[in-house]
Amino acid sequence: MTEILVVANDVVPGMGVPVAAPGLRAWGIAQGLRRHGHRVTVAVDSDSAGRAWPGPLPIPRPHGTLVMSAQAIGDLVRTRRPDAVVLTNSNHFSALGGVGETALIYDFFAPKLLELAEHLPPEQRRTAEEGLTRRKLAALARSSGVIVNGEKKVAYVDEWIARAGRAGDLPTAQVPMALDVTPAHPAEDGPLHAVVSGYLQPWSRPGAWTTAVRPFLDDGSLVLHLLVGTHWGSRRTGDVFPAEFTTLAEHPNVVRHGLLEYADFRRMLAGCHLSIDVFEANPERELAMVTRSMVALAAGVPVLHVPFTETGALVERYDAGWLVDDGDLDGITAALQEAVKDRQALADRRAGAERMGAEVMDPVVATRPLHELLERLR
Repeated sequence: MTEILVVANDVVPGMGVPVAAPGLRAWGIAQGLRRHGHRVTVAVDSDSAGRAWPGPLPIPRPHGTLVMSAQAIGDLVRTRRPDAVVLTNSNHFSALGGVGETALIYDFFAPKLLELAEHLPPEQRRTAEEGLTRRKLAALARSSGVIVNGEKKVAYVDEWIARAGRAGDLPTAQVPMALDVTPAHPAEDGPLHAVVSGYLQPWSRPGAWTTAVRPFLDDGSLVLHLLVGTHWGSRRTGDVFPAEFTTLAEHPNVVRHGLLEYADFRRMLAGCHLSIDVFEANPERELAMVTRSMVALAAGVPVLHVPFTETGALVERYDAGWLVDDGDLDGITAALQEAVKDRQALADRRAGAERMGAEVMDPVVATRPLHELLERLR
């Protein structure tokens, strides 16, 4: 047994607040490594926890989770001396300080530099990019290994490794999203229940699906659950709620939900037939293993998705949904028509989602490459 500290870049499930991709990533890695026999502690930065949790009482802490400042996490590493630290993104690398001889696994989870192009105006972007570049290169220079969530990011990560002067001597492993896999149990008859979920980002530009769903909403064959909002850490100012969503939310067959804790969200997903996750392409999204779709698929819910993401390739491989171009009104309409009218086709896609969950996202399966990397580093 080895002792592992997973440093989360956001709040994790069980803390009483909605979670986002980085927190789910760290939590899933911890779940998988525990099932491989490692002793794992998750550390959440207290600043992130405090901003996400507005209550007067301390934020809830699930078993095996610590909430402390980034500097205190560094002190914990130096005094407790775990066998390895898994760092999701590089946000806390500088604050951690030196970690002695402890192995550092850099989880190159998100292409953050590409995100900045969408998050920040040009006048702020250059300074942010320079700071992020320095931090990423410093983290790679100190790392004992790198994990990356998906094949499409490998070339991107390899370029960063080369820039850090580590080409050829920094072991890497592909570790997809690790999520508990559960079957869906939607109603066998009645209207199709579809869900649109996730945090709104500057790239949240919905395509033709907002038009395609309207005839199905009008005739009552579709009920749409709209569960979207903004993340507590968003740098974007002003309204990011697309006008198309505002119009949709007024329809009587659209149910507007507030953001939910992860367990409540999974329970809501289990009663849905379809998750709609269709958006415009950009350089960041083209490398994305899109978390909200991965969560739906892990819950046995097939997705209506775009073909250009890492998730899209998996959907195609497992026949776990429908792939459509964001501007293809006819194609989106045809996919919705099949999902509404042909429940056997829908059941077949659900079976594909369940296969994908078992073979890709089950925490033991997903984290096996990381477990093997840690064993090699011992």
